[in-house]
Amino acid sequence: MSTAGALQAITLPARDGRPRAGLWLEAARSRGALVVNGATGLRREFYLKFAGYCAERGYNSLVYDYRGMGASALMPLEAEPARMSEWGRLDMPAALDWLAQRCPHLPLVSVGHSVGGQLLGCTDNHGRARAHLMLATSTGYWRRQRVPFRYVALAFWKLYGPLALRRHGYVPQGRLWTGASLPRGVFLQWRKWCLTPAPFGPQLDEDLRDSHFAEVQGPLLAWGFSDDPIATPAAVEALLASYSRARIERRWTSPAQAGARSLGHHGFFRERHRDSLWRAALDWIDARCA
Repeated sequence: MSTAGALQAITLPARDGRPRAGLWLEAARSRGALVVNGATGLRREFYLKFAGYCAERGYNSLVYDYRGMGASALMPLEAEPARMSEWGRLDMPAALDWLAQRCPHLPLVSVGHSVGGQLLGCTDNHGRARAHLMLATSTGYWRRQRVPFRYVALAFWKLYGPLALRRHGYVPQGRLWTGASLPRGVFLQWRKWCLTPAPFGPQLDEDLRDSHFAEVQGPLLAWGFSDDPIATPAAVEALLASYSRARIERRWTSPAQAGARSLGHHGFFRERHRDSLWRAALDWIDARCA
């Protein structure tokens, strides 16, 4: 098995030139390269152990923070102008461009966690990737989520978030929101998407008018987890309907199948799953990049 090289901090320019903070791991013997497009509120470091495993398996790996998040946020945060749609239109395609330039002769793969899979259809260069892995990826519409989580989410959208914006100018990390702090524009656009049942695309938000959901042709593995309160089967299928031409493979895993007490929305990335879930994910990627 290949071993990973040293971790390198890099700066990625977005499509509009805005710099974003990334981390790069290069495999000792590269057979491919992948980018991890993360979930809302999770910093790039959250994905480092998984990226390290991918590098051990021979895949150069890029993780990064979207604009407005983690090390890519402007300070003070209340002055941050980022919007969630810009992650898909400006940040994600630029990360894939950077990967293609860095590894011009290797097959590329996109790994999307939650919103990182939702917004794949906003990228105009999705075809540069040979395959797409979506993990716990679905619509965020609150009525498709499990009870009682859906009511916690509704309280976040209707009460906690708006009150936090009024007090701070952004949504800080706290008891109800445990992720990284959210800029005003990110929260408000995310709120709109999660309170609206429309399909991903222009019907959901005018900012998505130039999206490419129906152009993604895959192969695409949509992998969900049975105890995830957000990416439920109904929510996953609602999103996949927007990827109408992709060659979709669906996979569902329970905690018992993974030898775990819980998986939820983020559990796939726990290091204890390197010999089960991570191995299976890289086996799937290997088969598409052979």
